[in-house]
Amino acid sequence: MGGFRRFHERLASEDEGFTLVEMLVAMFVMGIVLLVFTNVLASVQRGVVAQDTLSRTLDQARLAVQQLDREIRSGNVLYDPALENDGLASCSGCVPGYTLRVYTQANADTRGGYQCALWQIDDQQQLLTRRWPPGEPEDATEWRVVATGIVSRALDEETFALDTDPLKGQRTLNISFAVNEDLGGRPGQTVRIASALTGRNTSYDYPTDVCATVPA
Repeated sequence: MGGFRRFHERLASEDEGFTLVEMLVAMFVMGIVLLVFTNVLASVQRGVVAQDTLSRTLDQARLAVQQLDREIRSGNVLYDPALENDGLASCSGCVPGYTLRVYTQANADTRGGYQCALWQIDDQQQLLTRRWPPGEPEDATEWRVVATGIVSRALDEETFALDTDPLKGQRTLNISFAVNEDLGGRPGQTVRIASALTGRNTSYDYPTDVCATVPA
């Protein structure tokens, strides 16, 4: 009888639950684990979103280079980007090195198959373009956003420049886009896309004043 009582007491002792201190310690440890897991998960999600955004921004910039390539290859006049300035009529934000004018046959739906195209990097890190019939700037299209996250102006890196090699006869344009949708938060994620594009330009003796007047 005494042996049965001792056996029952041992089982009762083994069935005792956690103490309050043990419960608090366990909850504290679990809270730390959950906090670390949540932070890691959030960091991974932010990284995925940032990478996806960068990929889309780079795709926009590459497509812009392709469009510029078509316009410049079919261009009869390339205006020197270094000579552009805010003095251009109603061309706010058209600063040297970040503005490009081209007299081109590419995608032209105007009379004679030519058009004037104006490109610029604005202070909102956008690549914009508009176009108009030669000599008729009043019929220009509205500005169209081609790409975002172009941070060249913020980094003071020239975007458009004519090649100075005299053998190229001012027919080659050097383009360099610095791309980053979050320059302040992720400056190390900046990617650069550069290309040298060649057009016909003055080889065909087109008048250089054909796109001299920009739209209002």
